[in-house]
Amino acid sequence: PPPPPPPPPPPSRGSPAARRALSDPEVQHFDLAGFELACGHALPAGATLAYKVHGPPVGASKGVILHPTSFDAVHDELEYSIGEGQTLDTSAYTVVVPNLLGNGVSYSPSRMRHAERLAGYPPLLSIGDNVRAQHLLLEHLHAARGAPMAPLSLVYGYSMGALQAYEWAVAHPDHVERIAAVCGAARCGELNGVFLRSIEEALKADAAWDASRGHFTTRPDRGLRAFGSIYAGWGVGAGWYTQRGYASAGFECAEAFVRDSYLPAFANCDADDLLSQIRTWRHADVSRHTGGDLAAALGRVRARVLLMPCDEDRYFTLGEAQHEAALLGERATLRPIVSAAGHRAGDPHRPELAAEAAFIRRHVHELLSER
Repeated sequence: PPPPPPPPPPPSRGSPAARRALSDPEVQHFDLAGFELACGHALPAGATLAYKVHGPPVGASKGVILHPTSFDAVHDELEYSIGEGQTLDTSAYTVVVPNLLGNGVSYSPSRMRHAERLAGYPPLLSIGDNVRAQHLLLEHLHAARGAPMAPLSLVYGYSMGALQAYEWAVAHPDHVERIAAVCGAARCGELNGVFLRSIEEALKADAAWDASRGHFTTRPDRGLRAFGSIYAGWGVGAGWYTQRGYASAGFECAEAFVRDSYLPAFANCDADDLLSQIRTWRHADVSRHTGGDLAAALGRVRARVLLMPCDEDRYFTLGEAQHEAALLGERATLRPIVSAAGHRAGDPHRPELAAEAAFIRRHVHELLSER
């Protein structure tokens, strides 16, 4: 039988989004007690990988699509692209959505027991750890149907989800037929790292940060406000401001957009979970499998690869995607999204991004039709 769901986090910890996702009656929890992370830390009793299955059960459809969550996202926020006729079509495929370790729904700092928090800095939860846990989950789901694990029809990932999609293609080349990397990359580049350091330092500058223990003593309201203010300069393209793209979303000016969109988006986040996910993101690099040689790492890929960068993405850049496409050669199809929305163009759940959503849907369906 599946393990019972872990207890909810204490009232002072965990974001409202994570709490909402944990209350989803269809969310399930795969037991990760004893799972050894790449850093050498073994996860404690009660640690789980939270996930949700959409469409037919595993083994009862055309195939399985894996859709991992991205930074500060939880599984129910991805459902706009899942369903009959949607980007991830449940009339043909089973869609499995695993929550990222560290996002407040799967094992995360906010879900650690008090004694574990007192032990010091939370462990690094790497992209590789996430993919190994997802692989175990899929083996379990197939075994429950009395069948060996079949290759995934698609790993579809946006942003940090794309980092996981690439990890699947490199670490398990025989277990994935296609990947779609939307506004993402095979590794965290140097510019990306500069962005991540800036938002991390903004959080840690708050007086609530306890450097000796590696966590926040209370919610760092000023740090979260600084975090959101910085993120607003990176999360959309330059044209969003210079060409008044924010007006398409109903905002009168850039200041109103930052104040009413980015600042409230992060105001109630769990800062310990944010830091954990930043560390995961910053350490992502498939070339660790090949001694730092990206060309050799991508040479292991057997899947068909759809690369969908946004031309105005400020941290997962078009240039990086073009370089990866060149290394992948005929295995890759490059389909840039032209949008002033920048990075958020790859997560088009907002009404003003309907054209971006249709563009992504069309090319994902084309990818799935390839043999």
